[in-house]
Amino acid sequence: MQGVFQIIKLNFRLEWSARQSYFSLLIYILSTVYISNLVFEQTIGLESWNAFFWVIFLFAAVQAAYRSFYFEADRRFLLYFGLVAPESLILGKILYNFLYLGVLGLFTVLIFGGLMGFPMANPEAFLLILFLSALGFSAILTLVSGIAAKAGANPALPAILSIPLLYPQIITLSKLSLRSLSGFSWEVNAPLLIVLSLLALVSLLLSYLLFPYLWRD
Repeated sequence: MQGVFQIIKLNFRLEWSARQSYFSLLIYILSTVYISNLVFEQTIGLESWNAFFWVIFLFAAVQAAYRSFYFEADRRFLLYFGLVAPESLILGKILYNFLYLGVLGLFTVLIFGGLMGFPMANPEAFLLILFLSALGFSAILTLVSGIAAKAGANPALPAILSIPLLYPQIITLSKLSLRSLSGFSWEVNAPLLIVLSLLALVSLLLSYLLFPYLWRD
């Protein structure tokens, strides 16, 4: 775990040294929500609110996670190879992205709610769904970012590879989040919450198991 925490601290320091990436994502979220507000003129239904929120958050997450291996050139990969285990590296990257996407998701909720309204019947359920999705997204997107880094850091590759892999999570969380907006029952929606949790866990385990093979290449 010490190696995992060191990777998290290193990623934060590297990203903060190029902090314009943080501000660019915040500006992207603010501008897209503002444009949506102008289009709908503050008269938006629950389905549209739900769909627009997750589309904006999803593409912000893809852009954020794409930088997971942005600073890792070939020589730094060799340096990491002698210092940390691949499992520690991928877990550190995933946990950093989870924290990053969690904060990004909260910012999106605040901006979206401030401009488009807060039509949440159960805010606790919506936030739980948001953090479960952040965990699942970070696991898949971090692994895809590693594949893209090994393939020459093609910026289009993460979006192309990640959307099909994230499809089961997107379908499940969109159903759950819509119910949290209109009326949420923990007993009725417990199976879908378990499915979303298992999808996040399976994504985490797959990244943990597959990354060492990518590392050795």
